[in-house]
Amino acid sequence: MENILKRSSFHDIYFHNGKERSSFVVHEETGSGEGKMVCFDVAPGIQITYNDLNMGSCYRPIIPKHDFLQIDHCLEGCYECESADGTVTFLGEGDLSVGSLYKGKQAIIGSNIPLKKYKGITVLFEMEKAQKAISENFKQADINLVKIRDMLCSNGTLLLVKSKREIDHIFGELYSVDKRIQSPYFWIKTIELLLFLSLLDGTAMQKPQHFSEDISQRTQKVYQYIIENPFDVKTITDLSEEFGIAESSLKRCFKSIAGKSIGTFIKVKRIEAAAEMLKTEPHLNIGEIAYAAGYENQSKFSAAFKSVKGITPQAYRYKYA
Repeated sequence: MENILKRSSFHDIYFHNGKERSSFVVHEETGSGEGKMVCFDVAPGIQITYNDLNMGSCYRPIIPKHDFLQIDHCLEGCYECESADGTVTFLGEGDLSVGSLYKGKQAIIGSNIPLKKYKGITVLFEMEKAQKAISENFKQADINLVKIRDMLCSNGTLLLVKSKREIDHIFGELYSVDKRIQSPYFWIKTIELLLFLSLLDGTAMQKPQHFSEDISQRTQKVYQYIIENPFDVKTITDLSEEFGIAESSLKRCFKSIAGKSIGTFIKVKRIEAAAEMLKTEPHLNIGEIAYAAGYENQSKFSAAFKSVKGITPQAYRYKYA
């Protein structure tokens, strides 16, 4: 029988009260928005959480009472973490991160959701309890959580794994699992994930890029500017000069936040704004909309539009206007 418990603080997922439950909901509302986590206990010490956060931050200081291994997959949006040394790292769309939390130690001193949108899955292992459950139920798998932690993210470091076919397969199915088979399916996927991590080699792994808080904040301002001014014809060089950030730093940090290059992002937002005009401005012909969007002729606009939307502007207007 499903047991839904409502809680008010996200960091409670790290502090199990020991009561039997199959699932619970954690909800939080702040001045920057709201978010929800739907958590499922897979087995003692193993938890899968679906995160849907539409807020600027949900940070709470966490000093865990036990050792944890935490695996996060980002489906949409971006998550920003600040370490004790003042550097900032990002988990972007399609990324998988593997991190460790140690008993009595605070590894993260701050976090934000730059785009005020983050959807993803967290698989959390309380090391001692989870190892016992895995050893008792899947002895043949020979999974050693301490070995995986020490190989991938020892001493509290964070490992980032860029999108791979295996990752897409594991998590793609977790996002769409039928509720009728959730309980056994979570077990199977947990073991599949751990086996995948135990076989990782250097070609898939990388240390996450680190950025200063200043670069992070300036890049987020550029991101917001593009959102609010999609038809602006400023170049990347213009934006870097206007917001006081080196062009190379802007490009690297922007891709970490948005999951795509700044050039691609500008193109997509420009086309999305033009698509809205095609629906809401029937008195404007396609050539006029192309000019408003910054394209020198209708042919180039149509090619760009089709590369983003999959159909021509004419077909789009016919379909949605």
